[in-house]
Amino acid sequence: MFKTRVLTAVIGIPVLLGVLYLGGTYWKLLFALMGILAFMEFSSMMSNIQLRPLLIPGLLLLLLLLFAPDAYLYRGIFCILVLAVTISVLKYPDLTIKDTAISLFGAGYIGFLLSYTIKIADLHQSFVIIILALVLTWGSDTGAYFVGKLWGRHKMTPALSPNKTWEGAAGGLIVSAIAAVIFFMVIDIEGFSLAYALLLGIGASVLAQLGDFFISGAKRFFQVKDSGKIIPGHGGVLDRFDSFLLLVPLVYYFSIYIIM
Repeated sequence: MFKTRVLTAVIGIPVLLGVLYLGGTYWKLLFALMGILAFMEFSSMMSNIQLRPLLIPGLLLLLLLLFAPDAYLYRGIFCILVLAVTISVLKYPDLTIKDTAISLFGAGYIGFLLSYTIKIADLHQSFVIIILALVLTWGSDTGAYFVGKLWGRHKMTPALSPNKTWEGAAGGLIVSAIAAVIFFMVIDIEGFSLAYALLLGIGASVLAQLGDFFISGAKRFFQVKDSGKIIPGHGGVLDRFDSFLLLVPLVYYFSIYIIM
């Protein structure tokens, strides 16, 4: 399993970076595809416990959040809610409020958080900023994994994620902070301080781990081990990018208020 994970990373990371480097339409299509796949995985997990996902309203909400200009966002959400309510009424009692609420929440969670990747695409030095988000995500995940494996003794939330430990969480914080410092030393942003880098690294790791825990809780609720199987050795898109989803808005706001 570990060899498969490493091989997938060796092949997948250069492809991911290559598409991001191309930018523009390729960038936006990449994250749109990521969002669609993540929502389809979420819908499949719902089906595992006999819930009925609202695929069309969910996908429309996801794409609206990703691409709609602010001027049209509220009108679009209104139309999608009308559609979801209409479907719920027509299909009642086969379709319940739980089906509708969970479907729209899943689409909203994924679409809203991923929309920050589209916002980043329009920033100056967008490629550098998205690489920063990925580096912090990988740093936090890797630090937590290896430190937890080697020295993890004290469980954080056994009922939610039994393999996660406080030692692993601390390892994620430390590696993410170090990654942030090294990143800004390499790109050499004028006037940028060590304190800012450390704060970003620590804050990013906290959000990354919260995102990981949240999707772990969703998988437990839906009674599945992995959200999908599309990424060999890693599971699904949600399995691989759960940390990134909650972290990327922080990097966006950090970029526009601190770096720029």
